[in-house]
Amino acid sequence: MTAHWLSLRPPLSGQTIPMADVPDLAFSEGAMGEGVAIVPAEGVVRAPVAGQVVVLFPTGHAVALQSPEGVEVLIHVGIDSAGAPGVFTPVVAQGDEVQAGDLLVRFDLEKLRRTARSVVAPVVITGLPEGLKLEFPPTGETVTAGVGSLLHVVR
Repeated sequence: MTAHWLSLRPPLSGQTIPMADVPDLAFSEGAMGEGVAIVPAEGVVRAPVAGQVVVLFPTGHAVALQSPEGVEVLIHVGIDSAGAPGVFTPVVAQGDEVQAGDLLVRFDLEKLRRTARSVVAPVVITGLPEGLKLEFPPTGETVTAGVGSLLHVVR
Protein backbone atom coordinates (compact mmCIF):
# COMPACT_ATOMS: atom_id res chain seq x y z
CA MET A 1 0.00 0.00 0.00
CA THR A 2 1.31 3.42 -0.97
CA ALA A 3 1.50 6.16 1.63
CA HIS A 4 0.12 9.55 0.65
CA TRP A 5 2.92 12.01 1.13
CA LEU A 6 0.89 15.07 0.15
CA SER A 7 -2.74 15.48 -0.96
CA LEU A 8 -3.76 18.32 -3.23
CA ARG A 9 -7.22 19.78 -2.73
CA PRO A 10 -9.39 20.66 -5.74
CA PRO A 11 -8.66 24.29 -6.64
CA LEU A 12 -12.04 24.66 -8.38
CA SER A 13 -15.52 23.23 -7.97
CA GLY A 14 -16.83 21.20 -10.88
CA GLN A 15 -16.38 17.89 -12.68
CA THR A 16 -12.98 16.29 -13.20
CA ILE A 17 -11.91 15.11 -16.65
CA PRO A 18 -8.75 13.37 -17.84
CA MET A 19 -5.96 15.65 -18.99
CA ALA A 20 -6.11 13.83 -22.35
CA ASP A 21 -9.56 15.44 -22.89
CA VAL A 22 -8.28 19.03 -22.55
CA PRO A 23 -8.68 20.79 -25.93
CA ASP A 24 -5.07 22.02 -26.00
CA LEU A 25 -2.15 19.82 -27.06
CA ALA A 26 0.31 21.29 -24.54
CA PHE A 27 -1.93 19.98 -21.76
CA SER A 28 -3.53 16.90 -23.35
CA GLU A 29 -0.19 15.44 -24.50
CA GLY A 30 1.48 16.11 -21.14
CA ALA A 31 4.01 18.72 -22.32
CA MET A 32 3.16 20.89 -19.30
CA GLY A 33 3.23 17.95 -16.87
CA GLU A 34 0.83 15.43 -15.39
CA GLY A 35 -2.44 16.39 -13.78
CA VAL A 36 -6.19 16.44 -14.01
CA ALA A 37 -8.60 19.01 -15.40
CA ILE A 38 -11.80 20.44 -13.96
CA VAL A 39 -14.83 21.78 -15.83
CA PRO A 40 -15.62 24.64 -13.44
CA ALA A 41 -19.08 25.10 -11.92
CA GLU A 42 -18.28 28.45 -10.27
CA GLY A 43 -15.77 31.26 -10.63
CA VAL A 44 -13.44 30.64 -7.70
CA VAL A 45 -9.86 29.30 -7.61
CA ARG A 46 -8.49 28.13 -4.25
CA ALA A 47 -5.01 26.98 -3.26
CA PRO A 48 -4.69 23.19 -3.61
CA VAL A 49 -1.72 23.19 -1.19
CA ALA A 50 0.00 25.51 1.25
CA GLY A 51 2.92 27.31 -0.28
CA GLN A 52 4.13 30.34 -2.14
CA VAL A 53 2.58 31.95 -5.22
CA VAL A 54 5.55 31.65 -7.60
CA VAL A 55 3.77 32.72 -10.80
CA LEU A 56 0.68 34.86 -11.26
CA PHE A 57 -0.02 35.83 -14.85
CA PRO A 58 -0.98 39.52 -15.16
CA THR A 59 -4.33 38.49 -16.65
CA GLY A 60 -5.08 36.26 -13.64
CA HIS A 61 -5.93 33.24 -15.81
CA ALA A 62 -3.08 31.12 -14.44
CA VAL A 63 -1.35 30.82 -11.10
CA ALA A 64 1.45 28.53 -9.92
CA LEU A 65 2.27 27.55 -6.35
CA GLN A 66 5.24 25.79 -4.80
CA SER A 67 4.65 23.82 -1.61
CA PRO A 68 7.27 23.75 1.17
CA GLU A 69 7.87 20.11 0.13
CA GLY A 70 8.90 21.24 -3.37
CA VAL A 71 5.75 20.26 -5.27
CA GLU A 72 4.96 22.80 -8.00
CA VAL A 73 1.39 23.07 -9.28
CA LEU A 74 -0.05 25.21 -12.07
CA ILE A 75 -3.75 26.06 -12.24
CA HIS A 76 -4.69 27.34 -15.71
CA VAL A 77 -8.32 28.47 -15.96
CA GLY A 78 -9.70 28.11 -19.47
CA ILE A 79 -8.14 27.44 -22.84
CA ASP A 80 -7.21 30.52 -24.87
CA SER A 81 -8.36 32.56 -21.88
CA ALA A 82 -5.37 34.89 -21.45
CA GLY A 83 -6.91 37.51 -23.71
CA ALA A 84 -10.30 37.51 -21.99
CA PRO A 85 -10.50 41.06 -20.59
CA GLY A 86 -12.24 41.63 -17.28
CA VAL A 87 -12.77 37.93 -16.56
CA PHE A 88 -10.21 37.30 -13.80
CA THR A 89 -9.65 39.10 -10.49
CA PRO A 90 -6.61 37.82 -8.56
CA VAL A 91 -6.81 38.25 -4.79
CA VAL A 92 -3.17 37.25 -4.20
CA ALA A 93 0.13 38.51 -5.59
CA GLN A 94 3.26 36.75 -6.75
CA GLY A 95 5.39 36.01 -3.69
CA ASP A 96 2.42 35.66 -1.29
CA GLU A 97 2.33 32.73 1.12
CA VAL A 98 -1.00 30.86 1.13
CA GLN A 99 -2.63 28.01 3.01
CA ALA A 100 -4.49 25.14 1.34
CA GLY A 101 -8.02 26.32 0.58
CA ASP A 102 -7.17 30.05 0.47
CA LEU A 103 -8.84 32.08 -2.25
CA LEU A 104 -6.45 32.87 -5.13
CA VAL A 105 -8.57 34.19 -8.01
CA ARG A 106 -12.20 35.03 -8.72
CA PHE A 107 -13.50 34.87 -12.28
CA ASP A 108 -16.68 35.50 -14.23
CA LEU A 109 -17.59 32.02 -15.48
CA GLU A 110 -20.29 33.26 -17.87
CA LYS A 111 -17.94 35.81 -19.44
CA LEU A 112 -15.25 33.12 -19.69
CA ARG A 113 -17.70 30.85 -21.55
CA ARG A 114 -18.25 33.64 -24.09
CA THR A 115 -14.61 34.66 -24.57
CA ALA A 116 -12.42 31.54 -24.20
CA ARG A 117 -12.22 28.50 -26.46
CA SER A 118 -12.98 26.32 -23.42
CA VAL A 119 -13.61 26.86 -19.70
CA VAL A 120 -11.72 23.67 -18.77
CA ALA A 121 -9.11 24.28 -16.05
CA PRO A 122 -6.03 22.03 -16.15
CA VAL A 123 -4.35 21.46 -12.79
CA VAL A 124 -0.80 20.42 -13.63
CA ILE A 125 2.08 19.24 -11.48
CA THR A 126 5.01 21.08 -13.06
CA GLY A 127 7.61 20.05 -10.49
CA LEU A 128 7.89 17.00 -8.27
CA PRO A 129 10.74 16.10 -5.90
CA GLU A 130 12.78 13.09 -6.96
CA GLY A 131 11.47 9.71 -5.83
CA LEU A 132 7.84 10.83 -5.66
CA LYS A 133 5.00 10.10 -8.06
CA LEU A 134 1.40 11.10 -8.59
CA GLU A 135 -1.70 9.06 -7.81
CA PHE A 136 -4.93 10.06 -9.55
CA PRO A 137 -8.43 9.21 -8.35
CA PRO A 138 -10.96 8.35 -11.08
CA THR A 139 -12.10 11.26 -13.24
CA GLY A 140 -15.75 12.11 -13.85
CA GLU A 141 -16.16 13.01 -10.19
CA THR A 142 -17.71 16.22 -8.88
CA VAL A 143 -15.29 18.10 -6.63
CA THR A 144 -15.62 21.16 -4.40
CA ALA A 145 -12.91 23.83 -4.28
CA GLY A 146 -10.79 23.46 -1.16
CA VAL A 147 -12.54 20.29 0.05
CA GLY A 148 -11.25 16.72 -0.05
CA SER A 149 -8.45 15.71 -2.41
CA LEU A 150 -7.96 15.96 -6.15
CA LEU A 151 -4.76 13.94 -6.41
CA HIS A 152 -2.01 12.58 -4.21
CA VAL A 153 1.76 12.75 -4.21
CA VAL A 154 3.09 9.38 -3.04
CA ARG A 155 6.47 7.86 -2.17
